Amino acid sequence: MPLGLFVQLELLPGRSPFLIASYGINLILAIIALFLLAWGIHHKKQNLATLYLITVALKLGVYFFYFHPRFEMDGVLTRSEFFIFFAPYAIGLLMEIVVLTRRYS
Repeated sequence: MPLGLFVQLELLPGRSPFLIASYGINLILAIIALFLLAWGIHHKKQNLATLYLITVALKLGVYFFYFHPRFEMDGVLTRSEFFIFFAPYAIGLLMEIVVLTRRYS
């Protein structure tokens, strides 16, 4: 995640406060998702898909309630605004997958 933040800060220097917030929020959401899924692997294996969908819904809820209204203030959602949230989201998702597969395979 720090590498992704560094690259995006270089590409969008004027958006640094928003980028830092986005990476911070996505990191916290990824950690919450890891704990939920790790708990689910041990206690609720039959509901693991439901737990995963809950973590995805939580992340998308944060996007639609916090980020999306700020992006739509000017009436246009640009590609750079889209990637401000979804680049760290994708990095966090990949981290979750890698950690869970290495730990529980």
